[in-house]
Amino acid sequence: MEQKIINALKEFGLTGYEARVYYSTCIAETAGATELSKLSEVPRARIYDILSTLARKGWINIVYGKPTKYRPTDFTAIKKKLEDEEKRLKKSKTEILEEIISYSNKEDEATSEAAQDLILSKEKVLRAIQNWIAASESDIMIIYFSDALLKELLSSLESKSKQGVKINIIMRLGQVMANPRKMRRLFNIRRGDEKNPKHGCLMVDKKYYQNVFEKEDDINSVVLHYSKCVLCINAWLNRLWEESEKV
Repeated sequence: MEQKIINALKEFGLTGYEARVYYSTCIAETAGATELSKLSEVPRARIYDILSTLARKGWINIVYGKPTKYRPTDFTAIKKKLEDEEKRLKKSKTEILEEIISYSNKEDEATSEAAQDLILSKEKVLRAIQNWIAASESDIMIIYFSDALLKELLSSLESKSKQGVKINIIMRLGQVMANPRKMRRLFNIRRGDEKNPKHGCLMVDKKYYQNVFEKEDDINSVVLHYSKCVLCINAWLNRLWEESEKV
């Protein structure tokens, strides 16, 4: 599947699954849900609600019959939709930049690379993650950590869960959950649409954000301190959570 096209469609507001299903519909021209599920590699359990969402958004048309089939909306309508969305994105970008400049003029908080910390070595990264888990007071979100890393953190996370801290975890696409019964009992588990993400991340109490890069037996990370950026990232993670699949 052409990843450049998928990424471009995501820029215009489609989720990963929606982009893949829409692109598959364009390739197939007219197809049923089963064929589109296979072509897009979107799970059969999700394909119908994704197709319904795309139809509601005006990206595809439903051809009722036995079986029901789906085809892409006329290109002219899609072109206008993309042009309108592009105008909206440009307007939002301008507004966001103006807001950032406004805050920058009022505050002395550093916005350069000094607002980041690089943590090298598995031992140091684990210590940093566990320290922030221990300090959490309300909520923890973990995105795309490996099973091995989750296993290392399980005891700390279990302790915070029992203290009433809400813990949301998004698993990788196709990732097999270790201790599934225990994980579902203690945490809120969902599955994302990334099979091989470039990195995972940790958000604690909407104020601490850490990118985690896992490679074989080594782990490195980048901690972001600039509060305005952390708040924006938190909003993005919440959207990712809402669009992920319940496990």
